[in-house]
Amino acid sequence: MSIDVDIQSSLYYYDLTIVERENNLFCLVDLKTGEWYEKMTIYYIQRLLDLWNTKRGNIGIIS
Repeated sequence: MSIDVDIQSSLYYYDLTIVERENNLFCLVDLKTGEWYEKMTIYYIQRLLDLWNTKRGNIGIIS
């Protein structure tokens, strides 16, 4: 599955990247610490980024 470039760049802003796992689930990986976060759907990741971007004053990801 191809990950949208807006999602990738937003994650990079927060020093995160995304790794595809099984059954259309993904893990976020902290680029500084190497810590892996729980498996989640792209929809959930988009909602997280929308929330974080709103809190920092940017426009959310357009789906």
